[in-house]
Amino acid sequence: MTNKPTNTDDVIDSRDILDYIEENKDDRDFELENLVKKYCDECSEYEEGLKNLEFGVTFIRDSYFEDYMWDYFLQFNQVDEALECYIDIEAFARDQQYGYDYINFDGVDYWYHNC
Repeated sequence: MTNKPTNTDDVIDSRDILDYIEENKDDRDFELENLVKKYCDECSEYEEGLKNLEFGVTFIRDSYFEDYMWDYFLQFNQVDEALECYIDIEAFARDQQYGYDYINFDGVDYWYHNC
């Protein structure tokens, strides 16, 4: 059984949202369904948005975005630990946000890659 994604999660995978909705058809969760609808409405075509969600879209909590970008940066760049203090991760995260949109989920903003 899939755990219910909530607005306290730092990172939410869209596949978990879709799985939870599917598993709990009889006990509808309007906040999660609304998140899916809002995301699909933001894409050029609703069906394209739904396919993106099925493939996997990462939603990143606004207050966690900088930490997420730090992990992302270190995953793809080999940086000596002694040099990490010279990296302006705030600027990196700000620059990365140009490629993201945000969506409100139950009162909390989450960032995701543009459709």
